[in-house]
Amino acid sequence: MDGSHNSISPQLFCASRVMDTIPMVMQWIYSDVRQQKTSFLTIPQLHSLAFLQTNPYSSLAALAEYLGVTSASTSTMVDRLVQKEFVTRNEHPKLKRQVVLCLTATGEEHLQQVRQITRDRLAYKLADLPADRLTNLINDLEELKQIFG
Repeated sequence: MDGSHNSISPQLFCASRVMDTIPMVMQWIYSDVRQQKTSFLTIPQLHSLAFLQTNPYSSLAALAEYLGVTSASTSTMVDRLVQKEFVTRNEHPKLKRQVVLCLTATGEEHLQQVRQITRDRLAYKLADLPADRLTNLINDLEELKQIFG
């Protein structure tokens, strides 16, 4: 560590490192996904598939809130995903004016394919790390997951 953190608490220094590092990692992941020839979806569309994978039968409003965009924008994007047969849009069984969104098997398969390609490329990028540093990184990431999960 450099000496620039001497005047701040370890927690604040760590928070700064997280805020500096996570966006760089995410930018690399986004760039990798955009370069994949097998994926013709946008990052927000892939985020939508991932959200629906873990939150089946979600409302359009819930997806819009997750994405941080309007329901109108989300509705247009979902229309495209429905046309590609990655998502189904069905009437809510109890609330007739509400729709529920679900990931289709095709959508699940596409999401898994994109994730696997990115995982493989990320593993290649990490391949030169010594085993002890890789183990430390895994443990640190698990710790972050526990804190924020």
